[in-house]
Amino acid sequence: MPRPARRTVAEQVGIQLVEADIETGFALVDEAKGYFASDQKQAAILVLQEAAKILVDVEQRLLRLGDSEPFQPLITELRDEIAAAERGDTM
Repeated sequence: MPRPARRTVAEQVGIQLVEADIETGFALVDEAKGYFASDQKQAAILVLQEAAKILVDVEQRLLRLGDSEPFQPLITELRDEIAAAERGDTM
């Protein structure tokens, strides 16, 4: 993700945390798919709920940072992945 040189250290750390949380969200979706594949539906649902919570948290932090534009494609992709996993699509 390109970073303008004018960001403060706190803003840079905030962006790095958002990036890490988005990666975590995708990892949770993959974990949920594994649970679905092994017929552990309840565990999969719980993991997807955690991924959804992370997504909400990321969106709220980006609002505070005022720079969500570069993350919109990833946020959309994560939202779509969560929805597909909930439907049982394995993509």
